[in-house]
Amino acid sequence: MSEATLAVDDYHLIAPITLPGDGRAPGDVKVLSDSDEYDAYFRIEHQSDISPDTWMKTVLSVAEQVSDDLPATSLEESEQAQILDGLAIILQHTLRQLAT
Repeated sequence: MSEATLAVDDYHLIAPITLPGDGRAPGDVKVLSDSDEYDAYFRIEHQSDISPDTWMKTVLSVAEQVSDDLPATSLEESEQAQILDGLAIILQHTLRQLAT
């Protein structure tokens, strides 16, 4: 069975896309922003030695904030459900990691 026909549970997410290793379009493209700007805009901090406790608190905080904000968005109910499904996946993954 080829990779293209291999059945994979995609959790009803959008189809994956393929990007170059550096995440940028190939060729001579003027760089408008970089990962530092992205991280600053979304207030993402990177920590290589994050503790399980800190990770769990972060996941819970983000899940709570996102789920609280959903009703005030212009997203369709089906789109909101997809976001909630994604939150459930990361919460399950986090619990699984902490349980081992």
